[in-house]
Amino acid sequence: MRRFVFTVSVGAVLLFLVQPMAARALLPWFGGSAAVWTTCQLFFQVLLLGGYAWTHGLVARLPPRRQVVAQLTLVSIAALSLLVTAAWWGGPVIPGVALRPPDSTWPIPRLLLTLLLSVGLPYFALATTGPLLQAWASTARVTTGSVYRLYAVSNAGSLLGLLAYPFLLEPVATLRVQGWVWAAGFVAWGVGLVVAGKSVHPERSRGSPPAHPERVPSTPPERSRGALGRNWLALSAGPVVLLLAVTNHLTQEVAPIPFLWVLPLVVYLLSFIVTFESERWYRRAWVLPLLALLSVGIAALRSVEHDLPLPARIVAYVLFLFVACVASHGELASTKPDESQLTRFYAFMATGGALGGVFVGLLAPALFTGFYELELGIVFLLGAVALQQTAKGAIRAAWPLITGVALMLLIGVLEHRRGVLASRRDFFGVVRVVLSGDGDDETHLLMHGRTVHGAQQLHHRDQPTTYYALESGIGRLLTLERATPRRVGVIGLGIGTLAAYGLPGEVYRFYEISPAVIDYAQSEAFTFLSRSKAKTEIAPGDARTTLEREPPQAFDVLVLDAFSSDSVPVHLLTKEAMALYLTHLAPGGVLAFHLSNRSLELVPVAARVGRELGLEAAVIRADAKSNWALPSRWLLLARSRASFAGLALTDEHPPSDVPLWTDDFSSLWRVVRW
Repeated sequence: MRRFVFTVSVGAVLLFLVQPMAARALLPWFGGSAAVWTTCQLFFQVLLLGGYAWTHGLVARLPPRRQVVAQLTLVSIAALSLLVTAAWWGGPVIPGVALRPPDSTWPIPRLLLTLLLSVGLPYFALATTGPLLQAWASTARVTTGSVYRLYAVSNAGSLLGLLAYPFLLEPVATLRVQGWVWAAGFVAWGVGLVVAGKSVHPERSRGSPPAHPERVPSTPPERSRGALGRNWLALSAGPVVLLLAVTNHLTQEVAPIPFLWVLPLVVYLLSFIVTFESERWYRRAWVLPLLALLSVGIAALRSVEHDLPLPARIVAYVLFLFVACVASHGELASTKPDESQLTRFYAFMATGGALGGVFVGLLAPALFTGFYELELGIVFLLGAVALQQTAKGAIRAAWPLITGVALMLLIGVLEHRRGVLASRRDFFGVVRVVLSGDGDDETHLLMHGRTVHGAQQLHHRDQPTTYYALESGIGRLLTLERATPRRVGVIGLGIGTLAAYGLPGEVYRFYEISPAVIDYAQSEAFTFLSRSKAKTEIAPGDARTTLEREPPQAFDVLVLDAFSSDSVPVHLLTKEAMALYLTHLAPGGVLAFHLSNRSLELVPVAARVGRELGLEAAVIRADAKSNWALPSRWLLLARSRASFAGLALTDEHPPSDVPLWTDDFSSLWRVVRW
């Protein structure tokens, strides 16, 4: 049994170690969008289904010894793919820059293709580990109960892999080193698979009875095979929908950092351990009432959560997710079949998980203009758990609860849509145009999640607002008198507020990755661009990729305004990125970083990179004094302090006591304001 435990554990660690690793590597290529993680999870869910389907086919059609040969052949091909990618990119798993997309069109297909080329075959091979090793263990005189405990062992290994990445591997190792560590683990797993394969009984077929005919509780006899399969699908899909929806919510509220990707997945896996390790741990008597109570609480929270501190919001959603997954997976475990149907059971579970991933990752962005899958996921999971109950009284009691929760969630959705004039969802998030105020104070806002990306007063259209008001750092810089017209670059369009500072003969060139933001900034709702006295230009796509292709732009001021929202594009704050900006800066030019982020302390990060490149740094903090102004913090970097002449600086020596960020190393975990 020990050899099976070792191989299952190592395979599970690798399965879930590579997920945040791959997402972390690809995040800069796709604008730092939190949707990168959701798309990665969709990819891994589908490959998991493929691995389970492969296992079911092997076990159903081949005798045990031929199963071992076929599996080892697959693993050899996967190992060869790691060697090929290592030779091609200089290291395994982490994709080379040749795959970097040239623009921001078709992000999901490009992301899926990159994942397939970089880690597809090894992950597919690893995905077969759990069910296949359980099937092999059943031929090696292991009891059925012990076989199912291997599933709990697998989830414990997955939990270890998830926690190891943000806390052990990511803070200390570069991406290339991480890739080699993972490849070494894959080799160890392959050796363990060979040893486990030697334990497989050479003659016993899949359909023969187990050596120890101990059985787990079986399916209620009144349920048909088809109805049981539908229940397995629903009870597997519901938790995945909630997992991805809660992850979307948390990463929109804080930042797309591995810890907040990992946390919901940790409690998801923990629910499997609780429900599959022992039947004693799942008790309907306390789980289902607690699920009902938390569902009502989350439904109420959806309307008022902006008033709660960040830790309280995280705890509320993670606790609800855990109880919901325990309830669903507990009901799933109560119907697990004997070993003759083991691989079919896991195939249905993987199919349900893949369907949940497809709904959140592909269908929801195409169907909805907002993040509504959380509300739908709550109602769906409650319905799936209710339908699993066999007692008619329990079912009758569940439907009023589900109806009440659905109505509360609907009220919350309608409350969030109050004042919304237009809304659009794409790969980079949900962007809304909101009408606020009345009379002389009537204002159009551009919102990305909870972050204000710009505000224009309808009766004072030419007045700069929010973080770009006259008293802000950038306002002071752009209103300094100079003899020649400026050429200004701006990374992050928003609604084009900075164009209000433009003068005749000047050029304001904006870089923006989100097509939705570009469309709204040029719409009738906002007129900063159309009314500017300067010439305005918009370069669509990722700013860094675009600047790498452009000739030197000789900007007198290059504004970096991509860090105020919660989805921070880390690749725009690295040493390599800063060196690129300097090639586009005119002599005496200034880099102006807008770092008014409510969740992250980014001033030391940018100051540290500037110090590495020999730049002078200063900070301007400003309180809100004019109408519709917001408190702001701007970090200025220049080759000489003479570029700051005439500015009232708040801090001439900002802190820079953080590790240097490069394209190969960064850690948002260290700069989160908890």
